[in-house]
Amino acid sequence: MNASVSFEQQLILLDQRIEKTWADILDNSRLVKAIREGSVSRALYAIYMIETFHYTAHNARNQGLVGVRHADNPVYAKFCFEHAAQEVGHEKMALHDVMSLGLKNETFDIPPALAETEVLIAYLYWISFTGNPLQRLGYSYWAENAYHFITPLINQLSETLALKPAQLTFFIAHSDIDVEHFNEIKIILQRTCKRQADWDAIASVMETSLRLTGNMLEAVYKQYEAWQSGDAPRYEFLHALDNS
Repeated sequence: MNASVSFEQQLILLDQRIEKTWADILDNSRLVKAIREGSVSRALYAIYMIETFHYTAHNARNQGLVGVRHADNPVYAKFCFEHAAQEVGHEKMALHDVMSLGLKNETFDIPPALAETEVLIAYLYWISFTGNPLQRLGYSYWAENAYHFITPLINQLSETLALKPAQLTFFIAHSDIDVEHFNEIKIILQRTCKRQADWDAIASVMETSLRLTGNMLEAVYKQYEAWQSGDAPRYEFLHALDNS
C-alpha cells in the first residue's frame, strides 16, 4: 500500500468512485426508470432474472480460478475458494424466481445469454486469469455491497408486481449473505493489498465490471421492447405471464 494513503482512505476512494458509477447507471438505465415509475412488468423482470441466472452461474468458477492462480498466497487463496464454494448454485435461486412468476407449468428452454451478458462473463474470466490476482476483488467489492444502492428498486419492484418473498429469493438471500461477505472483503483487502498498483487494479475492475453490468441492464430493456413488438422469439414463452 502507498504509505501516504491509509487503508481507510483507500476505501473512501473506492466508495467515491463506485457511488459515481452507480449514479451514472441508475440515472440513465431505462430498466431502472421503468421500476421507479411503476411500469415494470413480470416479463421485464423475468428477462432480467434470466440474465442474472447466466452470469451468476459463472461467479463461483471465476473466483475459484483466482484461488488457483494465487496459491502462493494461502490467505487470499483460502478466501477465494471459500467464497467460491458459497456462491455455488446461487443461479438456481434466480431461475426459481423466474418460474415463480407463473411459468411453473410451461415447457421451454432457457434462452441463451445476451451478448452483453456474455461480455460481462468473459471479462470476469479474463481478469481472473490474467493481470493482478487481487483485481477481482474490485468486482466483489461492488457486487457484495450492491444492496446499498438497489434496495429501493427491489422494494418498488416487489410492490408494483405484488411479489411475495418466495418470488424474490435471489435478492432476499443475498441481502443477508452479502452483508457478511462485504465485511470479509474489506478484511481481505486490508490483509493483501500492499501496493498502490493493487488498489489501482481493484478500482479499475470495480468500475469496468459495474459499467458492463449497466450495459447488460440496457440490453435487457432492449430485448423487452423487442418482445413487446413480437421481435424476440427467444422469449415467446413469456406471453404465458400476460394472464398470470
